Amino acid sequence: MARDGLRKMYIGTLTLSLIMAVLAAVLLAVLLGNQLARPLLLLAHGMRQVAAGDLSPKYTLQGNDELGGLTRSFAEMTQQLSDARSAVERSLTQLGAARENLQTILDNLTAGVIVLNASGAIQSSNPGATRILKVPLAAHTKASFLSLPNLQHFASGVQEQFELLSADKDRHELDHWQKSFEIHASGQGLEATSVTLVARGAILPDGMRLLVFDDISEIVSAQRSQAWGEVARRLAHEIKNPLTPIQLSAERLERKLDGKLEEAEQSVLSKSVKTIVDQVSAMKRLVDEFRDYARLPSADLKPLDLNSLINDVMALYASEPVDRASRPQVKADLDLTLPLIEGDAQQLRQVVHNLIQNAQDASDPQSHVSVVTRWSPARKRVKFTVLDEGPGFSPNILQRAFEPYVTTKAKGTGLGLAVVKKIADEHGARLDIANRVEDGVVKGAQVSLSFSVEKLTQV
Repeated sequence: MARDGLRKMYIGTLTLSLIMAVLAAVLLAVLLGNQLARPLLLLAHGMRQVAAGDLSPKYTLQGNDELGGLTRSFAEMTQQLSDARSAVERSLTQLGAARENLQTILDNLTAGVIVLNASGAIQSSNPGATRILKVPLAAHTKASFLSLPNLQHFASGVQEQFELLSADKDRHELDHWQKSFEIHASGQGLEATSVTLVARGAILPDGMRLLVFDDISEIVSAQRSQAWGEVARRLAHEIKNPLTPIQLSAERLERKLDGKLEEAEQSVLSKSVKTIVDQVSAMKRLVDEFRDYARLPSADLKPLDLNSLINDVMALYASEPVDRASRPQVKADLDLTLPLIEGDAQQLRQVVHNLIQNAQDASDPQSHVSVVTRWSPARKRVKFTVLDEGPGFSPNILQRAFEPYVTTKAKGTGLGLAVVKKIADEHGARLDIANRVEDGVVKGAQVSLSFSVEKLTQV
């Protein structure tokens, strides 16, 4: 009996010990599993966060084992990725700001800028290009430059220059080309008769082609005016002196042969001498006008009542017999609040005369010519305008009206407006010329001078 009891006790103790050992082993396994799986779970969670775009700092284990080092390495990598993304975002922000600045600069450039691809298609352009070429280039993006209406001549010239640059770039190490182009309205569809462009082209690193051009018509016009001044000086010097001897010789010849020729021959002689005298007189007038244009003295600026000066000139026109069948009447509409301006009375009197005479020549006898003055206190400017009811200015005259020898008159010298322009420049006045348009119909033309009175108002 006692032996059986001991055996049962031994078996129970052994069984209990075994159970305790198994429980201890299971508990130890769980603890070790958690210890081993925690770093892996942290890594898995961190990878899911990175995959979702979350690059915030990650939790690391401080142990010295391999798994702790792995979590720290992963955290460092995540931080590097975060820093790299921040740098990329800053770069993108800076790039966006630089692009906006560049676009603002391009939009405000007076020069035209067009980017073409290798095949000549328009990739981008700025408003300056549209303004100069008078073609809505934005609506033709991705279209061939050669296909633009009324610009084929200019486009073909540009393409030829790019082809020459590509061919000569390797041989001559050229990085750009530059050439001037004359674009005419008749063949180019522009509003003015002609526009002079200076264009510059370069090939970009990605194969794109950069075209930059500017309208230098005003510069060319100024050069023409300067050249005409030189012509005027030489004309006065070289031509005027022989004119008087020619006239005197013809008249002397007529007197010598008077009464010595048959009636028919005498008539031919008289007509020929008269023709010579008339043509010489016309040449003298032409030379005198050119001389006056070339030698226009500097303005002697003094306080001046513009209304009073205009009334003096108008009195001259009113004193003439008004022949409604041949000359239009001149009306004055003067602003009585006009302040004094700084001006040369003699030169401004010439301006008023020239503009009134031009307006009368351009108007029908039954129409009117208006002389108007206005005072703008806000802008501190006095505006003087002469208006007519004629056919207006043609586009070519509008562009080159102030150049010497540009005129619509059959017997005009084309120096009237050129002299007005020089006098306006001497007075620091702004000179404007335009057609008066109502409902799309030209009702006449107007020429305006705007004088600043800021200096006088400050005194």
